[in-house]
Amino acid sequence: MKTEAVLMIKGEVLALGQMVNRSIAEVTALLENQSGAGLAFVEEQEEQINSSYQEIEERCLDLLMERQVLTDLQIRTLFASTIIAGKFERMADHVQRVAKMAQWAAEDKIIIPPALAEMARCVHRMVEDVLYCFVTDNAEKVPVIIQSDNRVDYLHDFLSKQLLSDMGGQDDAQAQMRTQFLFSARFLERMGDAATSVAKRVYFISTGRRYKPQ
Repeated sequence: MKTEAVLMIKGEVLALGQMVNRSIAEVTALLENQSGAGLAFVEEQEEQINSSYQEIEERCLDLLMERQVLTDLQIRTLFASTIIAGKFERMADHVQRVAKMAQWAAEDKIIIPPALAEMARCVHRMVEDVLYCFVTDNAEKVPVIIQSDNRVDYLHDFLSKQLLSDMGGQDDAQAQMRTQFLFSARFLERMGDAATSVAKRVYFISTGRRYKPQ
């Protein structure tokens, strides 16, 4: 029974991560100005993600407090699942903020820097890979996922320097939007950090060891 309960929680964490990943895909489409992409989907997902996160946290705590005999793997899974779910919930918050910015830019017909969409694509791939590792208990791809965050960091630094250097020559509306681009780059960079943190937790679940770079 306890094995089934732990597997159910893993399934719920996977579903939560998939919701977050769909939101990231939607915000990527928004940043690319694709037709059909919209803020409403991201906001609807946000409500479901918040509810799912709270349910996962409560279920994990209930199982840990039942004082049943759990294997080391099950304990690691339950403990880390609450943290992973929290990271996903936080990522969803950042996605919503970026989506709002993209919507404002589209309404004002201001071109969004391509680097923002590339950052979102990188995070999207990181989350897809980490979900695969989580559901398969396979930590082999974790170092690759963590390495991918370097690309997100590079794009964040590159875009920040570019936006700050051009800030002075813009009118008020464009300058305000560029400030929003800076915030969005920061939110995406934090999403990359969160995906890296999730990857390290998945590594811990799978191996029982803390991740240490080679």
